[in-house]
Amino acid sequence: MINRRKCDMLFAVMLSTVISCGPSQVTQGDQDKSNTQVSAHAASSAPTIVLGVRQETPPPPPPAKAPPRPVMATPASYYEPIGPFFFYVETLTSTGPSKYGFMPTVPCTQSGVFKRGMRLVVRFEILDTSTGKRVTDKDGATIKLVLPNSEEIPGRWTIRGGGAALPDSAWMWDTSWDIPLDYPLGSFDYRITIATKDGRKMTFTPPIQKAKTADSRVRIID
Repeated sequence: MINRRKCDMLFAVMLSTVISCGPSQVTQGDQDKSNTQVSAHAASSAPTIVLGVRQETPPPPPPAKAPPRPVMATPASYYEPIGPFFFYVETLTSTGPSKYGFMPTVPCTQSGVFKRGMRLVVRFEILDTSTGKRVTDKDGATIKLVLPNSEEIPGRWTIRGGGAALPDSAWMWDTSWDIPLDYPLGSFDYRITIATKDGRKMTFTPPIQKAKTADSRVRIID
């Protein structure tokens, strides 16, 4: 019988994110340059571990009289009205390879961790709080994904599943971005902007968890 404490268990979940799980296409620079980068970096087609876990000795139990946790006050902004728009946003792995030739082993799956060279998909809904209706392609709004370097990628209104979608599949906004092979590692601070024909504007910034041991922002790893 195998002693589990003496075994390192490592499982991998390859993570990457196509709009609505369908084929998204976004022009991103010169394709010849991309092919050169791929040739220089693609040493193997074997799957690469993006996120793993291993078994270690459990931590000791907490002391009988642990010090009380500090009391934190909810910021006043959380009690203010939301608007003029409400966003639901998720980041996912893609269903196809990026322009760098990277293909996720688990496609169309929500993820907050992506490897250089992968395609990051952002899928979202926008609700108009004044009407309670979804913002769709018929509203004529300008919707963009804004990258940390201020590059803007237009959002598109599409059916989830792309060409393989069934007629009753959901419709949402989405966009995608192929992560450059030399992109800086670490947190990825993206934004989504909307500007309507009647002059209303809003910028969505993902709410994040900040702690000494955790940061819930999307992360780029090598």
